[in-house]
Amino acid sequence: MNPGTVQQLPLRDIHLPTEPGLWPPAPGWWIVATILLLVLLGLALGYHRYRQRHKKWHQIHQLWLSIQQDFQSHGDAAQLARDLSNLLRRFTRHELNNPEAAGLAGDQWIAFLNNDLPEPVFEPLAKTLNSGLYQPQYEYATEPLLQAVHQFLRHHCLQTNRRQP
Repeated sequence: MNPGTVQQLPLRDIHLPTEPGLWPPAPGWWIVATILLLVLLGLALGYHRYRQRHKKWHQIHQLWLSIQQDFQSHGDAAQLARDLSNLLRRFTRHELNNPEAAGLAGDQWIAFLNNDLPEPVFEPLAKTLNSGLYQPQYEYATEPLLQAVHQFLRHHCLQTNRRQP
């Protein structure tokens, strides 16, 4: 090429392309935003389930406390056994959605109560929960029964891997 011809060419200055704007974001940011949204949704759902379990536990614990306070006022151990048995059966029928188990009697009922607990706390209370309910005056140690029912209710209300209906 000839130096005279290069200067005669109509060339313009170099123009850089415009910088990319902030919108729309790159695909990687969409993926990050989707993952973040799913994590937040999962946390919100987990918190909601946690609150529902604890709300249910609070209501059932109040029932248990009212039965305990009634017993302290009247002192009738047979009535306490009837009230706690009724609470267990209502809880089993409505909260555990197991009406068949609520109709069990005898050793089957005791086996059901002990089924998910870490230790069989209802074994020593089998006679109280089976035949003591139907006797007008029945004497037994009330504190173990109160604690066993409390443990059963707490375990099933606050158990995290229980299926929610």
